[in-house]
Amino acid sequence: MKIMDVINEILGQSRYLGSFPYCEMAQRAGSEEGAIGVFVDGLRNSVVLFSCGEPSGAIYGDEVGALYGDPAALKILEMGEYELYATEKRIVDMIVARCRVFNRSHFPHQLTSDIPEFGGERKSPGILSIVVEKENSPQSGMRVSIRKGRHVLLTDTTTGDGRASFRLLNGRYDVIVVDRAQEVYTFMVDFHGSRSELVIELGGMMDG
Repeated sequence: MKIMDVINEILGQSRYLGSFPYCEMAQRAGSEEGAIGVFVDGLRNSVVLFSCGEPSGAIYGDEVGALYGDPAALKILEMGEYELYATEKRIVDMIVARCRVFNRSHFPHQLTSDIPEFGGERKSPGILSIVVEKENSPQSGMRVSIRKGRHVLLTDTTTGDGRASFRLLNGRYDVIVVDRAQEVYTFMVDFHGSRSELVIELGGMMDG
């Protein structure tokens, strides 16, 4: 049985809480031991799973295929109304085991609550993808952090294609890369727009 068939079966036996925009849904789910939010728009669909009030799993599907976990969470930025259902925590945890989001900063509401403002108006967040390479070869397992002044805002680890992704407000940030030998590299990025990609070639300036 496909995972979406399992979810649909669970929803049929769950308590319906209502329809909410994403951020309101996340707040409402915070008071439930287990909850599932579902968004459907034609061929697009998105599922967010909450365990003990925290977003813990994500699924995204469209005409191209399905994404699970962290890649799925990055796709739900601009989605609309979610249908929210309350269910048992053990049931949610069973599904989360197949679509866990390890970097919770990929969820939209995490950014607005966790990243402090540094002047100016708050803008809609976008996605910054950082690809770490060495001698034109993608580097997996690199720890990448986003820093604003002295504040480390977000941290991720590069995947097999050397990529780490962050949900950020427009602005200037320091990018800190730590390689397997614990060498530290610092770069600056001026992020603007809804989606950007930055390729970093290790061997640049190291931090102190």
